[in-house]
Amino acid sequence: PLVTLQRIPNTQVWLLGREYLEAAEILFDYNRLWPAALLAALALEIFLKSFLAARDHKGNSKTDRGHSLTELFGRISAEDQKDILNCSKEFDASVDFVSCLGKFDNTFFAARYRYEAPAARSVGSDIIYFARHVCESIFLLGKRRGV
Repeated sequence: PLVTLQRIPNTQVWLLGREYLEAAEILFDYNRLWPAALLAALALEIFLKSFLAARDHKGNSKTDRGHSLTELFGRISAEDQKDILNCSKEFDASVDFVSCLGKFDNTFFAARYRYEAPAARSVGSDIIYFARHVCESIFLLGKRRGV
């Protein structure tokens, strides 16, 4: 079988995250905060999965399931975590990346069905801004790596 070079971050996966983020930003511009925050949470999940994705011999990417941002970040190699945090600081040193991951850890899961009893009671625009920060930080890292 052919061996496929695994480039990290996986651009195929990252690009899908960016699409969800762009949709979130459009919804936010139209005062549709809840679905915007939900899409931003999904984008965050996918951005992290771009470091965990594997490609098959046909070039298709596969990622593991999971919605917890802190758990996904914890599965990323220590070297990649360090590089992500360095690019995050370089892009905007005022953002506490790890703290934000904790703050938004299960937003996608908790906010999906807001009519259910255990659902999140509110969402804020800060998740959308953080998702843009993560998008740009990972883009910077990918560019540095020639991905």
